Amino acid sequence: MPSTSSGDTLFPELGSADLDVASYDVRLQYDVASRTIDGAVTIETTVDRPLDVVALDAADLVVETVTVDAAPATFERTGAELLIHPASTLAPATPAAIDIVYRDDRHESALGLGLGAGWYPVDGGSYVLNEPDGARRWLPSNDHPSDKATWRFTVTVGEGLTAVANGELVEQRPAPGGTTWVWEQREPMATYLVQLLVGDYVILDGGLAGDTPLTNTALRADVARMQPYFDLTAEQVAFFEPLFGPYPLDRYGLAFAASVPGLAMETQGRSMFSNLDFSGALDRTAHLLLSHELAHQWFGDAVTPAAWSDLWLNESFATYAQWLWLDHAGIETLDAQASLALALRQTPTEPTGVPSAGDLFGYERYDGGAAVVHALRREMGDDAFFALLQRWVADNDGTSRTTPDFIALAIEVAGRDLTAFFETWLFAPSLPPTYPG
Repeated sequence: MPSTSSGDTLFPELGSADLDVASYDVRLQYDVASRTIDGAVTIETTVDRPLDVVALDAADLVVETVTVDAAPATFERTGAELLIHPASTLAPATPAAIDIVYRDDRHESALGLGLGAGWYPVDGGSYVLNEPDGARRWLPSNDHPSDKATWRFTVTVGEGLTAVANGELVEQRPAPGGTTWVWEQREPMATYLVQLLVGDYVILDGGLAGDTPLTNTALRADVARMQPYFDLTAEQVAFFEPLFGPYPLDRYGLAFAASVPGLAMETQGRSMFSNLDFSGALDRTAHLLLSHELAHQWFGDAVTPAAWSDLWLNESFATYAQWLWLDHAGIETLDAQASLALALRQTPTEPTGVPSAGDLFGYERYDGGAAVVHALRREMGDDAFFALLQRWVADNDGTSRTTPDFIALAIEVAGRDLTAFFETWLFAPSLPPTYPG
């Protein structure tokens, strides 16, 4: 039997432990009027044991044909799984190419986890929000953060529309009734970090942030209003690099999407925000959101959690980075933010390092988890703490890592046992009333 799980304790239905995907070549044609996707994807993967059946995540998709290494394969649906029967047994460590042609007219899913997940049609376009399980709702995939891959997106849309995806725009060509846009994401990326926008977007060269090229996007009508945020990026990158190490990816930028308000997502290499949340003013909310999602490029995108229970490695560190930036910008002191967060963690609740699926994106992973990060800084001292963060990114860039991996590195950098610290702060339902030191 194939594996139909990555072994994730919070979302056991996601992913397959059999697969190690190397690349996705995604080809989509999106019709704005009918809100339907005609799609095809080539998945290059290896398997870790001989397999007669391969399982992919594919919720509510109408699969038309499947081939494996150019040979027709049979397939069946079991719940949200697509079970593929290749003509020949797949051999371990031998690359295989799985080609799937499919259609989709049912995209999004309300999970009770924040904003839901999936492909969201809007007037004149669409956007995707994939965390934690939205990619499988519009793309057959190994939809789990433990399996990162490179990507190519070829998206055909109607006349006057732009398709925006992660990576570099490598081609723009006419297509019947519209335009085809080709983007390449050459650095490994998890499925939940995919960006895909369709609409009247303008792609903007933002210059450089240090050595990092910036590519921004906004709706044509929003470009002037978003300029102050584009202009802030280089300053924020320059602030974070001495703390976390060099910006870890090959590019960055901001994307202001026609989405529901409250959306902010660390889509890899170009953070995505709702245009409705930005008035043009550099207010506290703008500083907070922009710094938080930028910090995720180090914590979450370059180094990705190996399981959803490791999410604090994303959100607690990005929130702490946000605290650092708000202090630097003179908006709110680090001490004030840390004191308030610690006060709110005196009542027993979920430990930061042991989330439940229903509260995965709860306070304990954000400000409540940033309190744990601040405590670690106080426990280790500034030199060792920031050395730890820089080692974490430099040593693990392009991979997915676990909480035990982080703890082991913290102990190595500190040069002493920190087990009691993590038991008291990361794995405890309530926190001590004062920070270490």
